[in-house]
Amino acid sequence: MSHRAYLYNLNTPSIADDSDTMIMEWKYEMPLMLQPLLISGGFISGNTYNNHIECNDAGLYYDAAPGIENLKQFYNFLEAQPGLIKNMEYFKSSRDKLFKYLEGLHRGYFHLDMWDIFNMEDTHHAEQAKAWLAGIAHNNLVITNAMKKGDIGLLDYKALKDVNAAFNSFDDLLNYEDYAYGWSCIDVPFEEELVYEIFQENELWGLKGKDGRILLIPQFDEFFSFGPQDLAVVSKDGKYGYVNTSGRIVLPLIWDDAFDFEYSGIAVVVSEGKMGLIDIKGKPLSQFKFDELGAFEGGEGDYFSANMDGLWGVINKSGTVMMDFEHSNEIQASYGFYHIEISGKKNQKIFNADFKYLGEFSLRSIENLEQGLLLIKPHKGQNFYSIYKKDGTLLGSGFDLVVSKPFDEGSFALAFRGEEVYMVNETDIQPISKEIALKYAGEDYAYYFDYQCRKRLLVYGKAQKMNDREIQEELSDVHSLYEQGLSAYDHQDYATAIYYYTIAAKRGYTYAMNNLAFIYYNYKDFEDDAKAFYWYQKGALLANKDAMNGLGMCYKFGVGCNSDLEMAVHWLSKAAETQSALANNNLGDLYSDEDLPIFNPDQALEYYHRGADLGEPKYNWLGYLYDARGDDEKAVQFYQLAIDQGNDVSAYNLGILYANGLGTDKNVEKAIECFEIALGRAYLHAHLELARIYRNENGFMDEKKAEQHLNEARIAELTIPEELLVERKDGLTSD
Repeated sequence: MSHRAYLYNLNTPSIADDSDTMIMEWKYEMPLMLQPLLISGGFISGNTYNNHIECNDAGLYYDAAPGIENLKQFYNFLEAQPGLIKNMEYFKSSRDKLFKYLEGLHRGYFHLDMWDIFNMEDTHHAEQAKAWLAGIAHNNLVITNAMKKGDIGLLDYKALKDVNAAFNSFDDLLNYEDYAYGWSCIDVPFEEELVYEIFQENELWGLKGKDGRILLIPQFDEFFSFGPQDLAVVSKDGKYGYVNTSGRIVLPLIWDDAFDFEYSGIAVVVSEGKMGLIDIKGKPLSQFKFDELGAFEGGEGDYFSANMDGLWGVINKSGTVMMDFEHSNEIQASYGFYHIEISGKKNQKIFNADFKYLGEFSLRSIENLEQGLLLIKPHKGQNFYSIYKKDGTLLGSGFDLVVSKPFDEGSFALAFRGEEVYMVNETDIQPISKEIALKYAGEDYAYYFDYQCRKRLLVYGKAQKMNDREIQEELSDVHSLYEQGLSAYDHQDYATAIYYYTIAAKRGYTYAMNNLAFIYYNYKDFEDDAKAFYWYQKGALLANKDAMNGLGMCYKFGVGCNSDLEMAVHWLSKAAETQSALANNNLGDLYSDEDLPIFNPDQALEYYHRGADLGEPKYNWLGYLYDARGDDEKAVQFYQLAIDQGNDVSAYNLGILYANGLGTDKNVEKAIECFEIALGRAYLHAHLELARIYRNENGFMDEKKAEQHLNEARIAELTIPEELLVERKDGLTSD
């Protein structure tokens, strides 16, 4: 079964409609060149065209209009990169066709249907859909970052998820000729590309151009579709010939029957009741002696199954016999081999791609390893794997497991026997190096090798005994390890979180580096300044914005390093450039600190505003800085917002402004309310201001309340202002 991804343009998620357009049908992946279409509004719902029931929601949906605009920006970005595109004319032609096609799509959503691919795994479809949603979002972040920076070097192919492993770089994929710069991914209906129209008039068939001009007047009894060579079979009065798309009869109507030309340029025709082969010029390539003759399905027309006098054989496109006519059942073609049924048996006769006889095997036991190599898997009567060469001889046998691998280093498969691992190429089988075994055990090859295969590669590569937990953690992808660390952290199991974060961090996962450093920086029982600095620095150098922020704070406070204000500003600024609200606020803290040589309240205000724009406002500091510069109206505005955030000092400061009528009308009631809020949040200096109001403000004077607040201030060991130390009527002073 082919496992394919489908992309549709439609109006209503989960509900099929005749107006829906299928954009793409692609094997095993969502092509990277089209992923920028899936940039906006990603969500999961029921598959529109595949077994939709509520509990199997696994269709991915995106907003179409912003996706089309984003893809256009992506292609314009690629075109602007010097030396990137190897064939600019081909690129522009493909781009223009792609843009024109997308402009013809008017429905609201793109629907990515991965159902067939999800069937390859046991994991629930909905969980796989979430993983693909996250992976596509990740890839678009990488692409968008490269576009924003105008730097194609930031489009690191190895940093992308679920992309075609046949390519080593984005450059390789982009310029792969058959990819047509992404255009070949589009599924354009065949009739839309036709430049002609077969039409009927008075029960006879003719040919028109797309412009309506008649190329062949109606004259044929039959007019079949055009084939791979742009030739169509036509018939008249029981004779058959061929015409081309320009309306010319290229081969006269002289045959008793005729069939489409194959991609190889060969066709089967019938003369006097017998079948034979002709080339594109009509020249006979074989004798007309066959009772049945047909190209193998799925082939290019290089080989033909033929029957003569009741027996079956194979000829090539030149008419040469490749398999003798000695078989009572027809020869069938499979991927990389041929087979013939044996009457009364489940096994079949197996021949390789060069028609070399290998033996009798079950079809399920055979796998094509490319380059003419055939793998025979364990089956009834044989409990091991064997590999046959192109010449039909045995290359190797007795293996516990043989698996196909990506084509690199001139090899096609890995073979396992006991604890040993071998590399299989076209001519021999050699032990694999431990270094390459560990590479194949790694995360980059998880798409190709299952867990058990990677486990054996890991144990072989490490050359040491490992327990199941060690093996599982080595083979887990870094994101899974990070998620385990995150789960432990959420349950306040910081030791376990450190354990998993460390494994993921050592394998280059920057999010784990940052979280690991955060624990070492903040949690008392796990504090380790040196480790906090180490992992923050490691993550910062790999451009993780949170780690850059953390490293800046290390330099600010001298955590794991000497305090260095210049380096603190450097790293916090780099983090702030990535739109980190936290880093912008931390820079605001630096520039608002009067004890630091870089004190600059205007710059501090700018950074605090950026932090607010990015969703993490520090309204208390915004209020304080506007208060300090005498802009009382804005101070009132931001202090109120800070109170709503739960800040205590801002409630106190706003009370001062209301009490004195600064930036707003004087309002003693609101001042009292603000001071009470400050007290409720344990800001005890508010006792002094309330005492001042209850002693001095007309309409609010209450000596008893004033004394209560002064007593609370004494208990809190606050310094009582001189003007509040007044003589009472009993001759005592309220000190």
